[in-house]
Amino acid sequence: CEKLGFDKGFTIYDDDDSKRLVKDIYSELDLDPKRWPINNIRNRISSAKNELMTPGEFAKSATGDPGAKVAARVYEKLQQRLKAANAFDFDDLLLYTHLLLKNHADVLEAYQNRFRYLLVDEYQDTNKAQYEITKLLAAKNQNIMVVGDDDQSIYSWRGAEIENILRFEKDFNDAQTIRLERNYRSTANILAAASCLISHNDGRLGKTLKVAENSPAQNCDNTKIKVVSNYNGEDEARYVVDQIDY
Repeated sequence: CEKLGFDKGFTIYDDDDSKRLVKDIYSELDLDPKRWPINNIRNRISSAKNELMTPGEFAKSATGDPGAKVAARVYEKLQQRLKAANAFDFDDLLLYTHLLLKNHADVLEAYQNRFRYLLVDEYQDTNKAQYEITKLLAAKNQNIMVVGDDDQSIYSWRGAEIENILRFEKDFNDAQTIRLERNYRSTANILAAASCLISHNDGRLGKTLKVAENSPAQNCDNTKIKVVSNYNGEDEARYVVDQIDY
């Protein structure tokens, strides 16, 4: 952390700590939280950090968007206050790790030598910061294995980029792709319906799902799928239990 201008023994702010700090900054900048909701501004700042944008870079991109301009002002103050407190928030842990590895070759090489083999699970849900950090760590030894399903990317609202898994073979030319297409949980009827629906998605690697041999699903009948709408999670659980009991 000293290479980044911080002192040893730094503090990591949790979400509540960070929110309190932003509220203080609102008072300092005389911002109206009704006009500029705090959660919205914090989400913009979080997205900027996950996109590896420093306050200066974010401010340059905020032209023509009043909300982005406010977020840029808060972002700059937030980083100043965090630095003064010798603290990082959760998003900083990715942002500053990337800056550390990118700008300090000695640190990067030390970690490349320490972590010679990398395994990343749920790769379809990585964001830009996680993607770039992974590429830096794997660049020397090229020993990387990722596991993921492009059809199960559900965290785009949290910054996840499906493109990360789609371009993996381009990033690592010698990569071998192994498709796990045997399904142990669903009947052929369900797999056919799911495959038909997901096939309409743009930007996917594609797969052909089939029921695994000797799995319990192989012996189930293929009655038609029906759609059930439940009021909430408890209602859904109650419905499932009722069906099992029935």
